[in-house]
Amino acid sequence: MRSNHLTAVIVGAGWSAEGHTNAFQHYGVKVLALCARKLDIVQKHANRLGIPEASIDWRESLLKHRPDIVAITTPAILRSEPIELAAQLGCHIICEKPLALTAAEAGRLYTLVKEAGVKHAFAATHLYEPSVAYVRHLITQQRSIGELKEVDIGYTRRLPGTPTNRVRPWNWMNSLAHGGGALNNGLTHQLGMLEKMTGQQVVSAVGEARFAPRKAPVVPEIRDFRVWRSKEITMEEAAKLEWRECDAEVGYSALFKLGGTENPVLVTMRPKPGVPTKSPSGGWYFYGTEGTLVGRGGHILSPVTRYRGDTVEELPIPQAFSDALPRIGDDIQNKWTALVRDFLADIENRPHEPYLTLHDGWRYQIAIDAIRGSVGWTEVPV
Repeated sequence: MRSNHLTAVIVGAGWSAEGHTNAFQHYGVKVLALCARKLDIVQKHANRLGIPEASIDWRESLLKHRPDIVAITTPAILRSEPIELAAQLGCHIICEKPLALTAAEAGRLYTLVKEAGVKHAFAATHLYEPSVAYVRHLITQQRSIGELKEVDIGYTRRLPGTPTNRVRPWNWMNSLAHGGGALNNGLTHQLGMLEKMTGQQVVSAVGEARFAPRKAPVVPEIRDFRVWRSKEITMEEAAKLEWRECDAEVGYSALFKLGGTENPVLVTMRPKPGVPTKSPSGGWYFYGTEGTLVGRGGHILSPVTRYRGDTVEELPIPQAFSDALPRIGDDIQNKWTALVRDFLADIENRPHEPYLTLHDGWRYQIAIDAIRGSVGWTEVPV
Protein backbone atom coordinates (compact mmCIF):
# COMPACT_ATOMS: atom_id res chain seq x y z
CA MET A 1 0.00 0.00 0.00
CA ARG A 2 1.41 3.38 -1.05
CA SER A 3 -0.07 6.80 -0.29
CA ASN A 4 1.99 8.85 -2.71
CA HIS A 5 -0.66 11.55 -3.09
CA LEU A 6 -0.71 12.47 0.61
CA THR A 7 1.50 15.07 2.32
CA ALA A 8 2.41 15.66 5.97
CA VAL A 9 4.09 18.17 8.27
CA ILE A 10 5.65 17.09 11.57
CA VAL A 11 5.50 19.48 14.54
CA GLY A 12 8.24 18.51 16.99
CA ALA A 13 11.68 17.01 16.41
CA GLY A 14 12.18 14.31 19.04
CA TRP A 15 11.97 10.52 19.07
CA SER A 16 8.27 10.37 18.22
CA ALA A 17 8.76 12.85 15.35
CA GLU A 18 11.29 10.44 13.88
CA GLY A 19 8.91 7.53 14.41
CA HIS A 20 6.01 9.21 12.64
CA THR A 21 8.26 10.43 9.82
CA ASN A 22 9.65 6.95 9.18
CA ALA A 23 6.14 5.49 9.18
CA PHE A 24 4.76 8.08 6.77
CA GLN A 25 7.70 7.72 4.42
CA HIS A 26 7.38 3.93 4.52
CA TYR A 27 3.86 4.25 3.10
CA GLY A 28 4.78 6.88 0.51
CA VAL A 29 3.49 9.99 2.29
CA LYS A 30 5.58 13.06 1.41
CA VAL A 31 6.80 14.69 4.60
CA LEU A 32 7.25 18.33 3.58
CA ALA A 33 8.53 19.96 6.75
CA LEU A 34 9.86 19.26 10.23
CA CYS A 35 9.18 21.99 12.80
CA ALA A 36 10.92 22.70 16.10
CA ARG A 37 12.17 25.67 18.14
CA LYS A 38 15.94 25.44 17.59
CA LEU A 39 17.23 25.79 14.03
CA ASP A 40 20.42 23.75 14.46
CA ILE A 41 18.51 20.81 15.95
CA VAL A 42 15.64 20.78 13.47
CA GLN A 43 18.03 21.18 10.53
CA LYS A 44 20.12 18.22 11.69
CA HIS A 45 17.09 15.96 12.06
CA ALA A 46 15.47 17.11 8.82
CA ASN A 47 18.67 16.34 6.90
CA ARG A 48 18.96 12.93 8.52
CA LEU A 49 15.34 12.02 7.79
CA GLY A 50 15.32 13.37 4.22
CA ILE A 51 12.78 16.13 4.92
CA PRO A 52 13.20 19.11 2.56
CA GLU A 53 12.22 21.89 5.00
CA ALA A 54 13.55 22.51 8.50
CA SER A 55 11.32 25.12 10.14
CA ILE A 56 11.34 27.06 13.40
CA ASP A 57 7.85 28.45 12.62
CA TRP A 58 5.26 25.66 12.58
CA ARG A 59 2.46 28.13 11.89
CA GLU A 60 4.16 29.42 8.75
CA SER A 61 4.84 25.87 7.55
CA LEU A 62 1.22 24.76 8.01
CA LEU A 63 -0.15 27.82 6.26
CA LYS A 64 2.33 27.46 3.39
CA HIS A 65 1.97 23.73 2.77
CA ARG A 66 -1.60 23.06 3.97
CA PRO A 67 -0.72 19.36 4.25
CA ASP A 68 -3.17 16.49 4.32
CA ILE A 69 -1.82 15.37 7.71
CA VAL A 70 -0.22 17.11 10.68
CA ALA A 71 1.63 15.02 13.28
CA ILE A 72 1.83 16.68 16.72
CA THR A 73 4.86 15.26 18.53
CA THR A 74 5.74 18.10 20.93
CA PRO A 75 5.41 17.91 24.72
CA ALA A 76 1.76 18.36 25.73
CA ILE A 77 2.29 21.96 26.85
CA LEU A 78 2.83 22.94 23.18
CA ARG A 79 0.04 21.02 21.43
CA SER A 80 -3.12 23.10 21.61
CA GLU A 81 -2.28 25.80 19.06
CA PRO A 82 -0.96 23.43 16.34
CA ILE A 83 -4.07 21.25 16.72
CA GLU A 84 -6.30 24.32 16.49
CA LEU A 85 -4.68 25.56 13.26
CA ALA A 86 -4.50 22.08 11.70
CA ALA A 87 -8.22 21.58 12.33
CA GLN A 88 -8.98 25.04 10.93
CA LEU A 89 -7.06 24.15 7.75
CA GLY A 90 -8.88 20.81 7.41
CA CYS A 91 -5.76 18.71 8.04
CA HIS A 92 -6.06 15.21 9.47
CA ILE A 93 -4.29 15.03 12.84
CA ILE A 94 -2.22 12.41 14.61
CA CYS A 95 -1.21 13.39 18.16
CA GLU A 96 1.17 11.94 20.71
CA LYS A 97 0.13 11.23 24.30
CA PRO A 98 -1.13 12.79 26.48
CA LEU A 99 -3.58 14.80 24.40
CA ALA A 100 -3.49 17.75 26.85
CA LEU A 101 -2.55 18.74 30.38
CA THR A 102 -6.13 18.49 31.68
CA ALA A 103 -9.32 16.65 30.79
CA ALA A 104 -11.07 19.96 30.14
CA GLU A 105 -8.48 20.98 27.53
CA ALA A 106 -8.46 17.48 26.02
CA GLY A 107 -12.25 17.65 25.68
CA ARG A 108 -12.02 21.04 24.00
CA LEU A 109 -9.49 19.77 21.47
CA TYR A 110 -11.52 16.66 20.74
CA THR A 111 -14.66 18.75 20.17
CA LEU A 112 -12.65 21.03 17.87
CA VAL A 113 -11.44 18.26 15.58
CA LYS A 114 -14.79 16.51 15.64
CA GLU A 115 -16.56 19.66 14.48
CA ALA A 116 -13.87 20.21 11.82
CA GLY A 117 -14.72 16.80 10.35
CA VAL A 118 -11.10 15.68 10.07
CA LYS A 119 -9.68 12.24 10.87
CA HIS A 120 -7.70 12.11 14.12
CA ALA A 121 -5.49 9.51 15.80
CA PHE A 122 -4.04 9.21 19.31
CA ALA A 123 -0.61 7.63 19.51
CA ALA A 124 -0.73 5.36 22.56
CA THR A 125 0.72 2.54 20.50
CA HIS A 126 1.62 -0.38 22.78
CA LEU A 127 -1.78 -1.89 22.00
CA TYR A 128 -0.21 -2.98 18.68
CA GLU A 129 2.00 -5.46 20.53
CA PRO A 130 1.37 -8.94 18.98
CA SER A 131 0.86 -10.48 22.42
CA VAL A 132 -1.96 -7.98 23.06
CA ALA A 133 -3.72 -9.05 19.86
CA TYR A 134 -3.30 -12.71 20.84
CA VAL A 135 -4.74 -12.18 24.34
CA ARG A 136 -7.71 -10.38 22.78
CA HIS A 137 -8.21 -13.39 20.50
CA LEU A 138 -8.10 -15.77 23.47
CA ILE A 139 -10.52 -13.73 25.59
CA THR A 140 -13.04 -12.39 23.09
CA GLN A 141 -13.03 -14.95 20.26
CA GLN A 142 -11.94 -18.27 21.72
CA ARG A 143 -13.43 -17.40 25.11
CA SER A 144 -10.69 -19.59 26.52
CA ILE A 145 -11.42 -18.55 30.14
CA GLY A 146 -15.18 -18.21 29.79
CA GLU A 147 -16.78 -14.93 30.84
CA LEU A 148 -14.28 -12.32 31.99
CA LYS A 149 -14.91 -11.28 35.60
CA GLU A 150 -11.87 -9.38 36.86
CA VAL A 151 -8.45 -8.10 35.77
CA ASP A 152 -5.40 -7.51 37.96
CA ILE A 153 -2.42 -5.63 36.53
CA GLY A 154 0.82 -5.30 38.48
CA TYR A 155 4.27 -4.62 37.08
CA THR A 156 7.58 -3.52 38.49
CA ARG A 157 9.30 -0.29 37.54
CA ARG A 158 12.20 1.52 39.09
CA LEU A 159 10.83 4.69 40.63
CA PRO A 160 12.82 7.93 40.76
CA GLY A 161 14.63 8.15 44.04
CA THR A 162 15.60 4.48 44.19
CA PRO A 163 18.84 4.50 46.20
CA THR A 164 21.88 4.63 43.91
CA ASN A 165 25.14 6.53 43.57
CA ARG A 166 23.98 7.79 40.17
CA VAL A 167 21.12 10.07 39.18
CA ARG A 168 19.03 10.56 36.04
CA PRO A 169 18.96 14.09 34.58
CA TRP A 170 15.87 16.31 34.51
CA ASN A 171 13.56 15.86 31.53
CA TRP A 172 10.07 17.04 30.54
CA MET A 173 8.85 13.69 31.91
CA ASN A 174 9.57 15.11 35.39
CA SER A 175 7.21 18.06 34.90
CA LEU A 176 3.41 18.00 35.04
CA ALA A 177 3.34 21.35 33.23
CA HIS A 178 5.06 19.70 30.26
CA GLY A 179 2.86 16.60 30.23
CA GLY A 180 5.18 14.34 32.20
CA GLY A 181 4.40 11.75 34.85
CA ALA A 182 3.55 8.07 35.10
CA LEU A 183 -0.14 8.63 34.35
CA ASN A 184 0.23 10.71 31.18
CA ASN A 185 2.89 8.46 29.73
CA GLY A 186 2.17 5.03 31.17
CA LEU A 187 -1.54 4.80 31.91
CA THR A 188 -2.42 6.00 28.40
CA HIS A 189 -0.68 2.91 27.02
CA GLN A 190 -2.13 0.60 29.65
CA LEU A 191 -5.72 1.72 29.04
CA GLY A 192 -5.36 1.24 25.28
CA MET A 193 -3.99 -2.26 25.85
CA LEU A 194 -6.69 -3.09 28.41
CA GLU A 195 -9.56 -2.05 26.17
CA LYS A 196 -8.14 -3.91 23.20
CA MET A 197 -7.50 -7.14 25.10
CA THR A 198 -10.89 -7.25 26.79
CA GLY A 199 -12.97 -5.81 23.95
CA GLN A 200 -14.61 -3.55 26.56
CA GLN A 201 -14.28 0.13 27.39
CA VAL A 202 -13.42 1.78 30.69
CA VAL A 203 -16.57 3.42 32.11
CA SER A 204 -15.27 4.72 35.45
CA ALA A 205 -12.02 5.23 37.32
CA VAL A 206 -10.73 5.96 40.82
CA GLY A 207 -7.28 6.02 42.34
CA GLU A 208 -4.41 7.84 43.90
CA ALA A 209 -1.15 9.14 42.47
CA ARG A 210 2.14 8.91 44.37
CA PHE A 211 4.34 11.99 44.49
CA ALA A 212 7.87 12.17 45.88
CA PRO A 213 9.32 15.70 46.18
CA ARG A 214 12.70 15.69 44.52
CA LYS A 215 15.08 17.51 42.19
CA ALA A 216 17.18 16.44 39.23
CA PRO A 217 20.26 17.95 37.56
CA VAL A 218 19.84 19.66 34.22
CA VAL A 219 22.03 18.39 31.36
CA PRO A 220 21.18 20.86 28.56
CA GLU A 221 22.51 18.81 25.65
CA ILE A 222 20.22 15.84 26.37
CA ARG A 223 17.04 16.41 24.35
CA ASP A 224 16.30 12.98 22.88
CA PHE A 225 14.08 10.89 25.18
CA ARG A 226 15.99 7.73 24.21
CA VAL A 227 19.20 9.27 25.53
CA TRP A 228 17.52 10.54 28.68
CA ARG A 229 15.91 7.25 29.71
CA SER A 230 19.25 5.42 29.55
CA LYS A 231 21.40 8.25 30.90
CA GLU A 232 22.59 8.40 34.49
CA ILE A 233 25.37 10.58 35.83
CA THR A 234 27.41 10.34 39.00
CA MET A 235 26.56 12.44 42.01
CA GLU A 236 29.93 14.15 41.63
CA GLU A 237 29.01 15.23 38.08
CA ALA A 238 25.52 16.25 39.15
CA ALA A 239 26.85 18.47 41.95
CA LYS A 240 28.32 20.81 39.33
CA LEU A 241 25.01 21.32 37.52
CA GLU A 242 21.81 23.31 38.01
CA TRP A 243 19.08 21.29 39.73
CA ARG A 244 15.39 21.61 38.87
CA GLU A 245 12.23 20.62 40.75
CA CYS A 246 10.43 17.41 39.68
CA ASP A 247 6.70 17.53 40.37
CA ALA A 248 5.28 14.72 38.21
CA GLU A 249 3.85 11.64 39.91
CA VAL A 250 6.19 8.67 40.19
CA GLY A 251 3.49 6.01 40.44
CA TYR A 252 -0.17 5.34 41.12
CA SER A 253 -2.74 2.80 42.22
CA ALA A 254 -6.07 2.69 40.42
CA LEU A 255 -9.33 0.82 39.97
CA PHE A 256 -11.39 0.80 36.78
CA LYS A 257 -14.73 -0.61 35.73
CA LEU A 258 -15.22 -2.07 32.27
CA GLY A 259 -18.51 -2.51 30.42
CA GLY A 260 -21.97 -1.40 31.46
CA THR A 261 -23.35 -0.34 34.82
CA GLU A 262 -24.64 -3.83 35.56
CA ASN A 263 -22.01 -6.43 36.52
CA PRO A 264 -18.97 -4.44 35.35
CA VAL A 265 -15.55 -6.05 35.15
CA LEU A 266 -13.36 -4.65 37.94
CA VAL A 267 -9.74 -3.84 37.05
CA THR A 268 -6.95 -3.25 39.56
CA MET A 269 -3.78 -1.53 38.33
CA ARG A 270 -0.71 -0.82 40.45
CA PRO A 271 2.82 -0.17 39.21
CA LYS A 272 5.08 -1.56 41.94
CA PRO A 273 8.32 0.11 43.07
CA GLY A 274 11.47 -1.93 42.77
CA VAL A 275 14.25 -2.83 40.38
CA PRO A 276 12.96 -4.77 37.32
CA THR A 277 14.89 -7.85 36.34
CA LYS A 278 15.55 -9.24 32.88
CA SER A 279 13.00 -11.99 33.47
CA PRO A 280 9.28 -11.09 33.17
CA SER A 281 8.21 -9.01 36.16
CA GLY A 282 4.58 -8.90 37.27
CA GLY A 283 1.94 -9.10 34.62
CA TRP A 284 -1.70 -9.02 33.53
CA TYR A 285 -4.08 -11.48 35.21
CA PHE A 286 -7.45 -12.09 33.53
CA TYR A 287 -9.88 -14.05 35.72
CA GLY A 288 -12.79 -15.78 34.01
CA THR A 289 -15.56 -18.20 34.90
CA GLU A 290 -13.59 -21.09 33.37
CA GLY A 291 -9.96 -20.24 34.09
CA THR A 292 -7.25 -17.59 34.39
CA LEU A 293 -5.07 -16.12 31.68
CA VAL A 294 -1.72 -14.59 32.66
CA GLY A 295 0.52 -12.45 30.48
CA ARG A 296 3.84 -11.73 32.16
CA GLY A 297 5.41 -8.30 31.80
CA GLY A 298 4.21 -4.74 31.35
CA HIS A 299 3.95 -3.72 27.68
CA ILE A 300 5.06 -7.04 26.15
CA LEU A 301 3.16 -10.02 27.53
CA SER A 302 5.45 -13.04 27.45
CA PRO A 303 4.93 -15.79 28.29
CA VAL A 304 1.15 -16.13 28.08
CA THR A 305 -0.17 -18.92 30.31
CA ARG A 306 -3.66 -20.35 30.86
CA TYR A 307 -4.71 -21.95 34.15
CA ARG A 308 -7.82 -24.17 34.22
CA GLY A 309 -8.26 -26.35 37.27
CA ASP A 310 -5.06 -28.34 37.68
CA THR A 311 -4.06 -27.73 34.06
CA VAL A 312 -1.34 -25.20 33.27
CA GLU A 313 -0.75 -24.47 29.59
CA GLU A 314 1.78 -22.08 28.10
CA LEU A 315 0.44 -20.53 24.91
CA PRO A 316 3.07 -19.44 22.35
CA ILE A 317 2.01 -16.45 20.25
CA PRO A 318 1.08 -17.72 16.75
CA GLN A 319 3.26 -16.32 13.98
CA ALA A 320 0.27 -14.70 12.29
CA PHE A 321 -0.04 -12.17 15.12
CA SER A 322 3.61 -11.20 14.78
CA ASP A 323 3.34 -11.02 11.00
CA ALA A 324 0.49 -8.50 11.32
CA LEU A 325 2.89 -5.91 12.77
CA PRO A 326 4.86 -3.91 10.16
CA ARG A 327 8.60 -4.50 10.39
CA ILE A 328 10.58 -1.42 9.44
CA GLY A 329 12.61 -0.82 12.62
CA ASP A 330 12.68 -1.59 16.32
CA ASP A 331 9.68 -2.55 18.46
CA ILE A 332 8.61 1.04 19.16
CA GLN A 333 9.00 2.13 15.54
CA ASN A 334 6.95 -0.79 14.30
CA LYS A 335 4.04 0.15 16.57
CA TRP A 336 4.05 3.75 15.34
CA THR A 337 4.02 2.33 11.83
CA ALA A 338 1.02 0.12 12.58
CA LEU A 339 -0.97 3.13 13.78
CA VAL A 340 -0.01 5.15 10.70
CA ARG A 341 -1.01 2.21 8.48
CA ASP A 342 -4.53 2.13 9.94
CA PHE A 343 -4.81 5.93 10.00
CA LEU A 344 -3.86 6.25 6.32
CA ALA A 345 -6.27 3.49 5.34
CA ASP A 346 -9.09 5.37 7.08
CA ILE A 347 -8.15 8.64 5.35
CA GLU A 348 -8.23 6.85 2.00
CA ASN A 349 -11.49 5.02 2.79
CA ARG A 350 -9.87 1.60 2.72
CA PRO A 351 -10.58 -1.26 5.15
CA HIS A 352 -8.63 -0.88 8.37
CA GLU A 353 -8.45 -1.99 11.98
CA PRO A 354 -9.89 0.34 14.65
CA TYR A 355 -7.37 2.77 16.13
CA LEU A 356 -7.35 5.18 19.05
CA THR A 357 -8.55 8.73 18.36
CA LEU A 358 -8.53 12.05 20.18
CA HIS A 359 -11.83 10.91 21.71
CA ASP A 360 -9.82 8.23 23.53
CA GLY A 361 -7.17 10.79 24.45
CA TRP A 362 -9.92 12.84 26.11
CA ARG A 363 -11.43 9.79 27.84
CA TYR A 364 -8.06 8.70 29.19
CA GLN A 365 -7.32 12.21 30.46
CA ILE A 366 -10.57 12.14 32.45
CA ALA A 367 -9.31 8.97 34.16
CA ILE A 368 -5.89 10.56 34.72
CA ASP A 369 -7.38 13.67 36.33
CA ALA A 370 -9.59 11.52 38.57
CA ILE A 371 -6.61 9.50 39.81
CA ARG A 372 -4.22 12.42 40.13
CA GLY A 373 -6.81 14.43 42.04
CA SER A 374 -8.06 11.52 44.19
CA VAL A 375 -11.62 12.73 43.59
CA GLY A 376 -13.39 9.37 43.95
CA TRP A 377 -15.16 7.29 41.33
CA THR A 378 -15.43 9.31 38.11
CA GLU A 379 -17.46 8.40 35.05
CA VAL A 380 -15.49 7.99 31.82
CA PRO A 381 -17.51 8.53 28.60
CA VAL A 382 -17.57 5.77 25.99
